[in-house]
Amino acid sequence: MMKRMKHPSTLFLVVGLIVIGTLGTAGMVMARGGHGGGGDRQLKMLWDLDLSTEQKAAIGQLLPAYREEKDALRDKMHTARESMRTLMTADALDEDAVREASRAMAPIMEDMAVLRARFVFDLKDILSPEQVQQMQKRREGAMGRGHKHRQFRQEMMDTWLQMPADGSAETNP
Repeated sequence: MMKRMKHPSTLFLVVGLIVIGTLGTAGMVMARGGHGGGGDRQLKMLWDLDLSTEQKAAIGQLLPAYREEKDALRDKMHTARESMRTLMTADALDEDAVREASRAMAPIMEDMAVLRARFVFDLKDILSPEQVQQMQKRREGAMGRGHKHRQFRQEMMDTWLQMPADGSAETNP
């Protein structure tokens, strides 16, 4: 037997958590420069490494070319994602076009990954072995937090999907 929920605040709490999680995720993605991209994440990891003046100068010389190439790739990816978004929101599904748009994004993503790897390897020439180790530990920690955040969002979605659409909830007597 279906009964009205005695405490509608529970429903509001769950919905509120879903909304906050979604907004928080969108804000983090945008802060990273788009769809989960690296942005200047590596630079943020450098912030607390106690870099010497010489190390900062060397990184400062490395950045302009890296940023220029990263910005060009980001623009290409933005265009490719817009094409995909258009296909995903079209009135009719064109699977072949979605596959083609996906294939168009793949080499851009590949170039972005190579650019990030090149930057990290260039940093290793500038940083001490201890600083490299610190940076790797931070990266691993960030990856773990990302996994936990994805798991939390999935659990919130599963909870939401189990809730009745009319806002009522079954209660056991």
